[in-house]
Amino acid sequence: MKEKDELRRLFLPRRRVLEDDFIGRAGISISVHLGKIREIEECVNIAAFYPSDGEPDITGFLKEQIKKGKGVCFPRARRPEKCYEMAFITDLGKDFERGDFRIMEPREGIPSVPADVLNNILWLVPGVAFDFNGGRLGHGKGIFDRLLKGTSGIKIGICYDWQIVDAVPAGENDIKMDFIVTESGSRVCS
Repeated sequence: MKEKDELRRLFLPRRRVLEDDFIGRAGISISVHLGKIREIEECVNIAAFYPSDGEPDITGFLKEQIKKGKGVCFPRARRPEKCYEMAFITDLGKDFERGDFRIMEPREGIPSVPADVLNNILWLVPGVAFDFNGGRLGHGKGIFDRLLKGTSGIKIGICYDWQIVDAVPAGENDIKMDFIVTESGSRVCS
């Protein structure tokens, strides 16, 4: 736990001060590399994240996937239960509202994604740090690890080159990624 906290302490402030121009350019490069992954071309549905605090902006890529007819869903807090669910959106401009932790999430009233659909969906997952063995360090709240638990779909970590480390400290609840995509390219995890 101490190693994870140290990585968060080093990486989160760096990500939060990235310039919009860098975030935009990196997001375009990441999107190009995502477009070359066969599993994305073949999938029907994608689970994604709305970028916050300097995360790579792949919203342009997600808009294109919606135009192609793919279902794209995002996490949303279920406040009474203090857990998260996924909800499909059709418009990245109109279907969101500010939720927990100042993160944009699908508005209330948009139906949640059934569990059987989530089981095989392709996931685009943000993080604080990644390694090429599929290790992922999140923000420490376990949101994506809980959403990913028990799913069998492809999991793709989305980050900047500088967020790659030799080895992410892993716990028993941490979910491994199948691919890592940065502005420099994509890599299958070993």
